[in-house]
Amino acid sequence: MDEREFEQRASSALHKLESALQDEVEADLADGVLTLEFDDGARFVVNSHAAAQQIWLSANMAAWHFGWHEATQSWRDTRSGAELFTELGRLVAEKLSHPVILRD
Repeated sequence: MDEREFEQRASSALHKLESALQDEVEADLADGVLTLEFDDGARFVVNSHAAAQQIWLSANMAAWHFGWHEATQSWRDTRSGAELFTELGRLVAEKLSHPVILRD
């Protein structure tokens, strides 16, 4: 994937996540970085990393790196294979103690 296509795909994913989560938490997207802030002060950060062509997620003192998976047309964690929207939805749901379903 070339740099322009990466930027387009990553930007689209971050905007969709921001839109889907703004009713759940304070969500702020700026310069390719989506910051989610919770009432207890916890923060999750999702950012576009152009050099690696990945979307990185930091939450609960852990990190995930999601690369574009052409076969499924989705962002997949490079270690576990978890899908970005599913994994972030799971993490937010655990934090809020109620179901949160995110769809690309």
